[in-house]
Amino acid sequence: MSTVRPSLWHGLLLLATLLLFAFANLYNPLINEDGVLYLLLAERIGSEGLDAAFALFDKPLYSALIAAMHSLLGLPLRQCARLIDAALACLLVAAFAEFCRLLYRDRSVLPWAALLLLAHPRLNNYFAFVIRDLGYWALLLSSFCLLLRDIATPRVAYLLGWALCTLLAAAFKPEALLFGMLPLALLGTQSGTFGARGRRALGTVAVVAAAMALLTLIGVANPQHLPETVRELPDVPQRLVHEIPAAFNAAAERYASLVLDPYSRDVAALSLAGGLLSILLVKTLNNIGIISFLLLGYALRRGELRLPGANRGAFALMIGCALLLPVLFLCYRQFLDSRYVMPLCLLLLAPTARSLQLLAARAAATGRTRLFVAVVLVVLGTDFALGLNKPKPYLLECSEWLRQNTTTGMRIFSNDKQLIAQTGSPIDLQQVQGAAQLIADRHAPLEDVAYWIIHIKRGQQQLVDDLLEYEDFLTPVQRFENERGDLIVIYRPL
Repeated sequence: MSTVRPSLWHGLLLLATLLLFAFANLYNPLINEDGVLYLLLAERIGSEGLDAAFALFDKPLYSALIAAMHSLLGLPLRQCARLIDAALACLLVAAFAEFCRLLYRDRSVLPWAALLLLAHPRLNNYFAFVIRDLGYWALLLSSFCLLLRDIATPRVAYLLGWALCTLLAAAFKPEALLFGMLPLALLGTQSGTFGARGRRALGTVAVVAAAMALLTLIGVANPQHLPETVRELPDVPQRLVHEIPAAFNAAAERYASLVLDPYSRDVAALSLAGGLLSILLVKTLNNIGIISFLLLGYALRRGELRLPGANRGAFALMIGCALLLPVLFLCYRQFLDSRYVMPLCLLLLAPTARSLQLLAARAAATGRTRLFVAVVLVVLGTDFALGLNKPKPYLLECSEWLRQNTTTGMRIFSNDKQLIAQTGSPIDLQQVQGAAQLIADRHAPLEDVAYWIIHIKRGQQQLVDDLLEYEDFLTPVQRFENERGDLIVIYRPL
């Protein structure tokens, strides 16, 4: 890295990220279900204003950005979302590489950190999604970078930058507010003179107070514009003390009555806790990936991942916060999406990148740099190819047929919002969600409808039987199916 100009380095990093982002979207062109909802919300913001959006979703920043870009550039909403996501992906990769550099105070880790993240198949899978999580992850890592800078060289500017990034991350996902307490927690772990610690304490309190004042002003001006999570902050202690334990105990009771032998009821809570922690472990390992896990384990075994003293407490607190959030969610809801553990995985990938860098240094010392780089590229490339989500062929075939045979503005009736989104036609979300019931009640629309697009999942025999009642009113036009028995049938009303 010492021979590469920073501008060239950042340019190459930007180009590589954009190329991988484009590949992810070409490889899997179908918009995800959450993405359809974000685009619908952006459409509503554009036509009815932000107040209307809050009636549907209390965290509409991401959709508001899409709507603003649509208004500014005149591009389709979906393309606006892709542009925003591409920018956030670039910020995420750059922030991760910089975080690793600041954490270990070594510029040599930069290229290996960037390579590790860019070749990470799970992250590239998310590049194809229209999701607000990219903004959350990117801004959260940016706030961590500013916090590490403040630890190395205490400055109010760094704390202000940390506060801004944390608040913006919380606007994408309010969980970021938990990480906003990191500077206060660090006061008990950082060494330094009384004066330096006092300045950090004063600066942190001032920043937190400013953030709370901003939220208060927004709440006074229009309480509806505060996300529900922020409005309910005063209730957080009660939830932690009462609601989460109550939800866990209720789940343990269900587990004891439905699964365990009566003689094992007294260990139901312990058994459930073990199962939930297993979910967390599996999700985390799956997100990290086998290659990164082996690199991390190798370096830990050799004791090579020691951090500079000033950064140890900060990194431990970051890991603790990133671990606490999914644990609380598991106890409350008893399920966990892979996205919820991504902040934890990104933090764990930092020592993995360090491990890769140290291996590269050993290879360079023995004159085997080229061989090492070739092996790394082959291994990471293979892991990348095997770890990418494979698009479902029957969905892609249906999507292509719809692209060729429908026009924007056609009235479509369907039980699948993803497929309607491929046509560019208006989506009546309530109708889509209740499509099966409308068909069963024989109230499904036929007049002025260009096509019915019915997605029949394996085991939905009742839907198949209900469709038989419409044989005299519909003509099957095309069908797409997979080996599991999932089927899409496209009808044209007579």
